Amino acid sequence: MTLDKMRQTVFNNAAIDQWEQVALKSLKGKTLESLSTKTLEDIILKPLYSLDDMENIPVSQTAIVREAKKSSEWLVAQVAEGFTSEAILKEITESLAKGNDVVHLKLEKEHNWNADQIEELAELFSEHNAILDVTNNPAFLKNFNDLRGIVKGAEDVEFPNARTYFLNGSSIHQAGGDAISELASVLVQADVFAEKTSIEKLAEKAFVQFSIENNFFMEIAKIRAFRILWQAFGQAYGKTDIAAIPVHTETSLRSYSVLDANVNILRAGNSALAAILGGADSLTTYPHDYLTEATPTSKRIARNIQLVLKEETHIQRVLDAAGGSYYVDTLTNELVEKTWTYFLTLMKEATVEDRETKLLERAEKKWEEQLFALSTRKKSLIGTNTYSNPDDVISGPIKFTGYKRLAEPFEQLRKSFQDSPLNTAIIPYGILKDYKTLMDFVSGYLIALGISPIIAPENLKPVDLQQWVDDRNIGYVVFVGNEEQTAGLVPALLNENLSVPMDVAGKFEEYEDWLDAGLSGSIFAGQSLLEKGQQLQALAKKEDSNDNA
Repeated sequence: MTLDKMRQTVFNNAAIDQWEQVALKSLKGKTLESLSTKTLEDIILKPLYSLDDMENIPVSQTAIVREAKKSSEWLVAQVAEGFTSEAILKEITESLAKGNDVVHLKLEKEHNWNADQIEELAELFSEHNAILDVTNNPAFLKNFNDLRGIVKGAEDVEFPNARTYFLNGSSIHQAGGDAISELASVLVQADVFAEKTSIEKLAEKAFVQFSIENNFFMEIAKIRAFRILWQAFGQAYGKTDIAAIPVHTETSLRSYSVLDANVNILRAGNSALAAILGGADSLTTYPHDYLTEATPTSKRIARNIQLVLKEETHIQRVLDAAGGSYYVDTLTNELVEKTWTYFLTLMKEATVEDRETKLLERAEKKWEEQLFALSTRKKSLIGTNTYSNPDDVISGPIKFTGYKRLAEPFEQLRKSFQDSPLNTAIIPYGILKDYKTLMDFVSGYLIALGISPIIAPENLKPVDLQQWVDDRNIGYVVFVGNEEQTAGLVPALLNENLSVPMDVAGKFEEYEDWLDAGLSGSIFAGQSLLEKGQQLQALAKKEDSNDNA
């Protein structure tokens, strides 16, 4: 086809009902509703969005989002950490020279700053924006007359060019909350400041922080929704033209894992892109090995995630690149409506403490939902609950972050089986092509718990199986076979009174009868990894105790 013909090509308009007809054919009897999914926020995501979905969205939505940012740029705000003030200053100066835009640090009481170091820091503050956390040492601010940027832990301090009213959206996120919980929490905090001072003072001195998770489009919508909710909050206080406030973001540690830690690079990159497309004013990306001990290389990789996004995608040239997407705009609007309704419900509580209690109760419920989805593998955490590396070893302490982390219970199980190994074997019966898929599932399932099973020769006779188990000091076996093999051979093996606990792979009608005959349990898709892991953990400790007796 020539270029001229390509230019003259005309595509017919496609109607939504045409797509539905094609989709129904491919679903083979399932309904279109089966393609919809429910988010943690109880929002139903459709498989396809169209212009029709924009009918009930306020026309001002996109304008509010875009007017909230003065520029399509954002500040690279990597945090400097160290055990001494000298180390922190060194990291600040090096990072600024290599692409960092902000002097970002958290003051600790054990940091001793001498006069020369304070003078050097003051010089850096005069040249760069700052993100400063003085919660643990607020008196440190007495060393400075002014700074540009945002300060945490110093709401009573007056700096002409700094914002000190911290609206913390990260705290409820760290407790396990969903996007609605985070947004509502910020509005509750804003109400406290507005009541204590005024809406005008709040708009002048406030800034907000969000932690950005891997739920890509929801996180984009979360930041955009805040911009609209902030306007609604101002209008509720009678200020129809309330000024937008800075939005600082950090990549969430909720999905970070010590296991297969390199995957954290992908998580950070995903979160960083979501934050930028959502309209963040500044962003901190955490190193992939942050949970153990970040190295100069990992810190450079974390910083370069943002620099690569700037230099190679050019998204810093586009203001609100996500705006106009039917999906993102619809999701933004649903978050706004659900959050505002929830916020009004919270405000009916008598005290701020009661509102915070309600928020924490919701966060705990949402946390349990996330853990259940991960434990049953309805959601994946690559390298942790699926595609786990059997050679991963947890050594040394894991850094306390304040986050409830999804990988943490799996890390605890992995560490427990490192300390008290459970010698496990998969015993296959039948023909390889019939049981291979199930055997691979069981192997991956056990490896996710920290157990590396060995595979027995197939079709071992009961007597030979017992000898094989004894020779290798096996403490637990899993029977794997097709439906016919399992139904016929499991009862026979149970009659032989194998000396070690035996589970069966799969779900069977005869399961209860087999339990009565001595079967230990089962492994099947949809089963809770964490519950099964705790059962096997108890078995491993029992075996370990017997070995040491």
